[in-house]
Amino acid sequence: MIPLTEAQAKHIRELLRNAKARRESGEFVIEGPHLLEAALEKAPGRIRYAAFTTDANARQLPLSACCVKLGITTYSIPAKLSARISDTEEPQGIFAVVSIPKAEKFTGNFAIALDRVQDSGNVGTIIRAAAWFGLHSLILGESSADPYSPKTVRATQGAIFDVSMERCSALLTRLNELQLESWRIVATALDPTAKPIYNFKFQKKSILVFGSEAHGVSPEILDIADEKIAIPRFGSGESLN
Repeated sequence: MIPLTEAQAKHIRELLRNAKARRESGEFVIEGPHLLEAALEKAPGRIRYAAFTTDANARQLPLSACCVKLGITTYSIPAKLSARISDTEEPQGIFAVVSIPKAEKFTGNFAIALDRVQDSGNVGTIIRAAAWFGLHSLILGESSADPYSPKTVRATQGAIFDVSMERCSALLTRLNELQLESWRIVATALDPTAKPIYNFKFQKKSILVFGSEAHGVSPEILDIADEKIAIPRFGSGESLN
């Protein structure tokens, strides 16, 4: 493997730390063998290049060999440099720069919309859950966490490559547009008028809206929602994450 250049190392570091850099370049970074394995399996054509420390390459030789087989350029990176640019406390010595895809047209009968969900770990967990249940489309409204931040990507456990994500600057406007296309808006709400989820039947072309951790779904979106649902509380606690 040829050595990673200083410019490439700086680029990886910027992508890991700067959302603006990710947006402008249309790229994000994955770290570690598990995420690289998922990328090689699900989206190999989106991998721009990969980098391994000597130790990581020795431990994960099948991964670097798979990169070579698929024509993905692989670089060597010194362990000290790997530790300096990594976003994790215990760097695993494996990085890959991956392109961010354009949002695809909704597929299937269900989608998810996030209204100001600001915690990266929560967004990543929702993406992972969506993939588990076979939902392939997700809309992120204004002020929602960047789905391609390192923390979000780690929380998806590889599901970042299974779900198409659309980011919009005005979620209310986007949901109004989708209603005109016969999509039903189903908002989650801690509201006396919300229907218990156990008795609720989802119809085809439904978009399930989750709200911010602190305030829930915004009043403007609740006003246009076709339905409101909730998981009933049987014990104590302020809310259910």
